[in-house]
Amino acid sequence: QSTGSSGINAEYGQQQQPPQRRQRRDSRSPPSRKNNNRRSSPPPTSSHNRSGDSGNRSQSHKTPTKFLGTDRAGLEDYLAERKRRNGDREQEAKDSEKDDKKRRDRKEKSRKMKGDKDGEKKEVGAPNYERSGKLTEERNTYKGVVIKYTEPAEARIPKTKWRLYPFKGDEALQTMYIHRNSGYLIGRERKVVDIPADHPSCSSQHAVIQFRLVDHTRVDGSQTKKVKPYMMDLESTNGSFLNNVKIEPRRYYELKERDIIKFGFSSREYVLLHERSEGVRDGES
Repeated sequence: QSTGSSGINAEYGQQQQPPQRRQRRDSRSPPSRKNNNRRSSPPPTSSHNRSGDSGNRSQSHKTPTKFLGTDRAGLEDYLAERKRRNGDREQEAKDSEKDDKKRRDRKEKSRKMKGDKDGEKKEVGAPNYERSGKLTEERNTYKGVVIKYTEPAEARIPKTKWRLYPFKGDEALQTMYIHRNSGYLIGRERKVVDIPADHPSCSSQHAVIQFRLVDHTRVDGSQTKKVKPYMMDLESTNGSFLNNVKIEPRRYYELKERDIIKFGFSSREYVLLHERSEGVRDGES
């Protein structure tokens, strides 16, 4: 029995010894490569997060869709065309700003000439007692120059196409069309005048041609309103002349077809006509 038991023990010992040795080797040996890879691998990322990351990458690198997969030359042509279009837009914006500035200047000049209209009607041919000079310097200034004249409440733009035909001796000069505004300032101060008069005998703001809505009597005796041209001398040094007669300053004088106007000692004469006058060609509207 002893031999039997020893044989069994010996056999059991042979069977039990290898597991003990394997346990010692497992406790001493480093982790297997498979386990090491499992520990170092990052946690799985959801498909939602991956799609969000790809969306951010696509937004950070914006490439024209129509040039994806094409050559570099096509993309350069696209960028050049885009730059040219941006330049055109900037130029259009600058031109528009210049046009707006011109319109604002014209409106400001017209407003300064009209001044504060109190609606009071003036008698035809009566003196104009509107304040001028220093009294209206704050509210009647254009481009730093005080306007000596204020348009009346009855100022209107005429429907008749009036014109001034200037002559210097026998020489005919360029025609002046004076039907687009209600008033035209005449003088040597080119910053503010509408019709320049550069002769040394003319004042900086010499005279004005004003269109006014006044009472008019028809041929049959009935009364109506009509826009007529008038002239006023603005207290110039050497005066203004209507048909070679010097007019009084600060008083309206009605102008009629074929009247001749002169300023100071200038040799230039201005003949007043309109599109229906005899011998006049309607070349401009």
